[in-house]
Amino acid sequence: MARTARKLSLAGAAGMLAVTLAACASGGGGGGASGSGSGPIKIGGTLGLTGILSASSQEYQAVYQDWAKQVNASGGLLGRKVVMDIKNDNSTPSTAQSEYQTLLTSDNVDLLLAPYATFIGAPIVPMVKSAGKILFNGGFVGKQYFQQADGWMVGTYTYQEPDYTRGLFEAIKGLPPSQRPTKVGILTNDNPFTLVARDGYQGQGGAIRYANQDGLKVVFSQTYSATTTDFTAALQRAQAQGVDMLVILGLPNDEDAIVKQAHVLGFTPKVMCTCGSQATTLPNWPQLGAATNGVIGTTVAWPNQHNPGMQTVVNFAKARGESVVPTYDFVAYASLQVIQQAVEGAKTLNQQKLRAYIHSHTFKTVIGDIRYNADGTTPFSEVITQTVNGRQQPVWPGSVATAKLTAP
Repeated sequence: MARTARKLSLAGAAGMLAVTLAACASGGGGGGASGSGSGPIKIGGTLGLTGILSASSQEYQAVYQDWAKQVNASGGLLGRKVVMDIKNDNSTPSTAQSEYQTLLTSDNVDLLLAPYATFIGAPIVPMVKSAGKILFNGGFVGKQYFQQADGWMVGTYTYQEPDYTRGLFEAIKGLPPSQRPTKVGILTNDNPFTLVARDGYQGQGGAIRYANQDGLKVVFSQTYSATTTDFTAALQRAQAQGVDMLVILGLPNDEDAIVKQAHVLGFTPKVMCTCGSQATTLPNWPQLGAATNGVIGTTVAWPNQHNPGMQTVVNFAKARGESVVPTYDFVAYASLQVIQQAVEGAKTLNQQKLRAYIHSHTFKTVIGDIRYNADGTTPFSEVITQTVNGRQQPVWPGSVATAKLTAP
């Protein structure tokens, strides 16, 4: 009887949650959501404004605030003022879930932005889908989560985690044969997206598979916990194995630590890539000094592509004292461009109608033209950069490159 009562209690709780989310979803098709209301349009989401993700999250927040200021100065969306409701998830999944529940129910936001980082965003996806809301995702990658969302999540990262190292392996093919690496070492943060960046997804992509396809031998591979700060022993083992191509699949803080510690050890493989996060585009990268020399990074766009909104984003970064545009600025701004073009094009906030519009139109954004795949991801594109003597330049693809990839 106790077990039965417990089951009924759980079923009742689940039913109440379903009713709450359904009510929230039905609100997406109401009068205000059709664009006929007079109140402000609320755009909500969370960011890790404190905790381990604070530095990156603050980039997103700054872009969101600046965009809202620009849009409101031009008359808002559908003639209504835009209000950003960005809550602090403290870089923890449980807090993010609680805050999104608030956004979906108490706050009744009209549009939703994804949080930053895959391990924060993954639990949000089913919540938002159940609520009948589109999740505009410039915050994280996750091929499986896009598939689970069934078109209710649309992203602006131009490469998902299985393809994080795809551009790197293409770029090194341009090195002279004598400079090409032969022995690959991989250091991987024990994080959902970086593990897929290493192993691939459903038999596709992943650093190990790309290495094998190109005839390179993976002689060292180690997973480390998110709290690791000392990588000396791991780097010494990689060095002892003759690794001449080090692929670092981590978050910004640990990627920086690995680069600095490799420099102290005098470990200078032919190729070293911070291929897990776009650490080389963040403001603190130049502060690593000589340790950055020769290091390769990835990003989604570069100023010389002259995509719509590019000068706005470049000027924004310059005003913040950033010599390189952070990848997070690009993907955040592109998400907002998609929102604006979708809402103004469909002339509604009705989520079903917006979803249909998004999946049948092309969007002009700072990361290029987006025609969404069925699962809400973008077609693949990537920019590979290299820092040489303190200056970071794109080296792949050829259409964007301003320098050639070199091996130290």
